[in-house]
Amino acid sequence: MNDYLTNLVTRICDRSDQLNNAPTIGWQALREAEQLANHAYIPILYQYIQTETDKEKRRAAGYIIIQLSRNTNDPEVIRFMLDRLRIEQDADMITAIQQDMERGLPIPGYMNLEPLLNNTLSLNNNVRRSALLALRGSHNPQVEDWALDLLKRTVNEYDIYYIIFLLHKVATRKSLPALKRLLEHPRQDVKGLAFATIADIEKEKEAMFYARCLLRGQLKFEAMEAIYKYADESAIQAVIARITELLSKRRSSPRLSLETFKNGFTDLMLGMEFLFRFRTAKSEVKKTFSWITEKRADYLLPEEREWIQRNLVNG
Repeated sequence: MNDYLTNLVTRICDRSDQLNNAPTIGWQALREAEQLANHAYIPILYQYIQTETDKEKRRAAGYIIIQLSRNTNDPEVIRFMLDRLRIEQDADMITAIQQDMERGLPIPGYMNLEPLLNNTLSLNNNVRRSALLALRGSHNPQVEDWALDLLKRTVNEYDIYYIIFLLHKVATRKSLPALKRLLEHPRQDVKGLAFATIADIEKEKEAMFYARCLLRGQLKFEAMEAIYKYADESAIQAVIARITELLSKRRSSPRLSLETFKNGFTDLMLGMEFLFRFRTAKSEVKKTFSWITEKRADYLLPEEREWIQRNLVNG
């Protein structure tokens, strides 16, 4: 292998700390690898990975080659990595390859997914779940069928979440019956992801369902998000009711938390964004915004006050 790549692999494997709490040599080398776009390095790395006996060095070379694949738009690297999954025996290496594939180019539909599909059945948790994540990069219809079959046979609640996360990317209407059954699952994150997947499949067709869920207090954030994305003015009353409920008392957290803040918005902000579309046409929307600004300004989280300032005061 040429001197530059040998040096880069060595630096990626370097776990020593630098002075003054600066980033490690390995961290800096990984960032460097992410910028590489020299296609001539790819065949050199193929040979290196096939012959190198040191696991950590193979791991580093695999990371580099996936970055090159992405930066040069060469999907054939994916075929090489799929073949490596058949050869590697170490669970950590298999997991690493699959994690790299998750971050790489989409998997072309003509490539054989058997190594990834087989690894979703592994007894090793990390191998199994990283395979499911890597499959999110495929548009092959086989993946949806495989995931639905796994769902029928899986009782591990963590695996179920990963399967739904895969379906969130690849599901069609074929998956709706299974997803609707999961709305009764005991785990909140499974229910929420199943709901979001249904909404992204059905879109505006189920706008009234999203509004009913919001009024019934079921999966309230997910319902508000679905309304924000797909509903029309028929959901206005449900959103106003939810906003009134949210601002009926002070919320305990002074700042946004993971539970209240997703994708840059609280559910209150999503509701206000939705209502904002109808602010000039619907008197009840105008009244709601007036109530928020005049009666409930002190109940807003800082980010929500910024939204009010940006959209209602300065807008």
